[in-house]
Amino acid sequence: MTQVLPGQQKRTFPSKFALMVGIGFVIFAIFPLFFGEFQTSLMAKLFLFGTLAIALDLVWGFTGILSFAQGVFFSLGGYAMAYYLKFNLAAGASDYGGGLPEFMVSNGLEQLPWFIAPLQSFPIAMVAMVLVPAGFAYLIGWFIFTSRVSGVYITIISLAIASALNTLFVSQQAYTNGTNGLSDIAPLTLFGAKIPLIGLYWMCLIFTTAVLMGAWWLTKSNLGLILRSIKENEARVSFLGYNIASYKIFIWTLSAGIAGIAGGLFVALNQFISPVYIAVPFGTQVVIWVAIGGRGSLIGPLAAAIILGQIQNYAEQITQDWQLIIGVLLLIVVLFIPNGLISLIPKQSNQVTSASKSASS
Repeated sequence: MTQVLPGQQKRTFPSKFALMVGIGFVIFAIFPLFFGEFQTSLMAKLFLFGTLAIALDLVWGFTGILSFAQGVFFSLGGYAMAYYLKFNLAAGASDYGGGLPEFMVSNGLEQLPWFIAPLQSFPIAMVAMVLVPAGFAYLIGWFIFTSRVSGVYITIISLAIASALNTLFVSQQAYTNGTNGLSDIAPLTLFGAKIPLIGLYWMCLIFTTAVLMGAWWLTKSNLGLILRSIKENEARVSFLGYNIASYKIFIWTLSAGIAGIAGGLFVALNQFISPVYIAVPFGTQVVIWVAIGGRGSLIGPLAAAIILGQIQNYAEQITQDWQLIIGVLLLIVVLFIPNGLISLIPKQSNQVTSASKSASS
């Protein structure tokens, strides 16, 4: 059990962990050389889904806040990037008039809405990709955590947020293109040159690696010790003088910012975003990745997102009921491997087992 007291947490250089991450990075860096474009694109997408799982693990596995709103933050970042790329395409297509996207013209808009117009600028779109989901998370988190809402009530609120925003984005056809989402968008360019698939793949790989290493550093710091202590005995941590709400707001907002960047990269990779990623089912998928991988382990949720994504890809080729396969796997893990798949790795070779145990205790 994590020691709930102030003080310094001893850290040593994670040689085995760094070696494991380094080997994995090299393997995935050369992955596109041996597989086709489809697998390269799929793997890049799964890296981004893995960062979503890592971000949720910081909130749920280490701090004890179960949230189904990860898809909301992912989509807010994704829409910010999608609008920018959509405007790039519309600017060169005079058929729609005034640089407006076709769905806005067909819905009667004659000029860009004031709250969307700034996203025509790449720097603003990049900032919005992070600040919109992080700012939204901060506002929601401030109301939730300063009001001392906890436990299952936070989970219910996150479900309500995902459901409400999904309904909002679907209903605002003129601004979001409804259930169709934003598609047929321009490719991401750098200095006027289109970034090829291999470039986007490496961007996703580097981002995922950076998130993994940053999350590891955070969880091994004194802040990480406090977060785990909050999960295990919030009342005692509060008694010691710590402002519990501020720590929860911070990790909630940080997780949303990471999700927003992942959403922006997802749009650049797939050239598509829709309200389906805001809805509760996608948020539930992220929770499943963390549960199956192992809460509080970081690598476990990342590995689960990649493995389950590949299983889904092959299962869809066999049956439309691939969700049943994922459901059975989740049931097996919950019943027989409660600490997740990461707990099956021998302790000697697993640098994160101890964190996983403390986070799930």
